[in-house]
Amino acid sequence: MQDEKALDKILERFYNRYNKYNTKVLETLGNAVKEFDGIKPSDAHRIAQKLKYGTDIDVLVNELSEITKKSNEEIYELLDKVAKDNIDFAKTYEEAKSKRLINYESNEQLQGIVEAIAKETTKNMANITNTRAIGFTLDKDGKTIFKPLKRAYNDLIDEAVYNVSTGTQNYQSAMTNVIKQLANSGVRVNENKIQYKSGYTRRIDTAVRQNVLDGVKQTNIKIQEQVGKKLGSDGVEISAHGLCAEDHLDIQGRQFSNEEFEKIQDTLARPIGTYNCRHFIFSIILGVNEPSYPESLLEEYRRQSTKTINYDGKEYTKYEATQVQRKMETQIRKEKDKQIIAKASGNKDLISESQRNITSYTNKYMDFSKKAGLDVYKERLKVSGYKRVNVNNYIYSDKEKDGVYTIYWEEKK
Repeated sequence: MQDEKALDKILERFYNRYNKYNTKVLETLGNAVKEFDGIKPSDAHRIAQKLKYGTDIDVLVNELSEITKKSNEEIYELLDKVAKDNIDFAKTYEEAKSKRLINYESNEQLQGIVEAIAKETTKNMANITNTRAIGFTLDKDGKTIFKPLKRAYNDLIDEAVYNVSTGTQNYQSAMTNVIKQLANSGVRVNENKIQYKSGYTRRIDTAVRQNVLDGVKQTNIKIQEQVGKKLGSDGVEISAHGLCAEDHLDIQGRQFSNEEFEKIQDTLARPIGTYNCRHFIFSIILGVNEPSYPESLLEEYRRQSTKTINYDGKEYTKYEATQVQRKMETQIRKEKDKQIIAKASGNKDLISESQRNITSYTNKYMDFSKKAGLDVYKERLKVSGYKRVNVNNYIYSDKEKDGVYTIYWEEKK
């Protein structure tokens, strides 16, 4: 799959699915906080029991299982297509060797390779979405700890009960810190799968996207190896793209003998096709396959990647500027997550703070991108469920629910 835009579109589908799940979790936690706003201390424990033993958290657990099942089905279809695309690429030079590739649909060996990679990818997906492995990273007594989803939910309720029972004058202010922490963390995957030990964690939507990308890259590598053996390939060609990292700049788009490429891989701290590398490797026949990338294009890619820009007194190469851009996008999405949970909880002050930050960070992102000459990726700023609000449209609402008289911030109808 050489089309980088097509690949990004596929990866975004998986990312958005789990980003939407993250939003639903934050809204559920925010709604739980809202249940305690304005209630009497004598009613706090009753509401806590109702929430802890209700269905909200179970619905979240079940939904995660369902969307993972759907994702796993799509992984098999995706990797099947990647394999076929790789074989189609090889057809450009099979005639040169007077050999013909066996059709993928009838080649059990190639299908078996794809099946094995798909199984490994879906196995990793199961580990990523294991309910014991997902939760939040939070600060406690100056240390970062990991709390599984259900524990984080129950502890949030206990915190709410405590603040109501101790007669905290401003309940929402008392809950602000923990709400911020939940939003800044987002639903995360704990590689250790051990409660209260943070270890290495990643956002669930990011972890899923990387897992799918790894499956695509492995399929590319393994199918190309088999195709190369079938046709007697003696070299490889590395794909190329604009704004490339410096460690891969000199070798992208180039052709190498198999021996040369093996030596290059051994010298790289970040071998081609590993980690967050977006390059793909294709088996070729040296002297038969014309380079896919003209020298003029590779030089243009180099010029673009190494061009320097200055912003706020700091100098960046254009590639480095893309990394700054990614950090800004992450910062904006975090603020949108914060606004979502604040809105669900009825925390007017936090809604206002988040909305101001979103505006400020977005303006800086647009300004930086323009001055750096970078494309603006509005889809990377999107967060499922986010909707800009005017905090002035929030008013105090009061009503009776389950026999409890509540007062809280609510958006005007």
